[in-house]
Amino acid sequence: MKPSQSIAVWLFERVGLDSALSGDLLEECTRGRSVVWYWRQVWIAVWIGTWGAIRDHKLIALRAIATGFAMEMLFLALWNKYSPLLPDWPMLSIVGSIVDFSLTLLTQAATGWVVARTHRTYPMVFVFLFLLCDLLWWAQRTFAFASIVVTGSIHNAGYLPYLALYVTKTFTLALGVLVGGIFGARSCGSHLPGR
Repeated sequence: MKPSQSIAVWLFERVGLDSALSGDLLEECTRGRSVVWYWRQVWIAVWIGTWGAIRDHKLIALRAIATGFAMEMLFLALWNKYSPLLPDWPMLSIVGSIVDFSLTLLTQAATGWVVARTHRTYPMVFVFLFLLCDLLWWAQRTFAFASIVVTGSIHNAGYLPYLALYVTKTFTLALGVLVGGIFGARSCGSHLPGR
């Protein structure tokens, strides 16, 4: 099995698609289709499978979003209570950034894990759905900061460290949810109905 096919099979299993579809797509590549065509078809199939599962399980999808945001609110409440105990590091300090990114990665991984573990039918579908909602929530919460940093970076290089900080924080948030979701889905065992 080629590495690209094993990645596609892994993706298809996570959204409940037949992994034989990956073989069919790979067979088309041997008939002259390009690698770009192959991956476009893989992502289209994953997209359709994901939204099909969400459409067929609307209440479970809403529960997954609510579960994820309940975890977010719990961690936010804990942060508000215990963050005064941490030293007051400057925004761009190395130690402060390491602590901030580590806590973000840890809390987001815990959130992704809980969403996957509590939604065993299609754990990664609901983790992706929660991640999308979480990123939209993060974007609207930080819109003012992000717009100042992006516009400032265009005109003044002094804003670039803040832009890097914002992008890295957003990436860490997404990575944490995905990693936690993957580990939560692995420990679920069979993640599809009837298996």
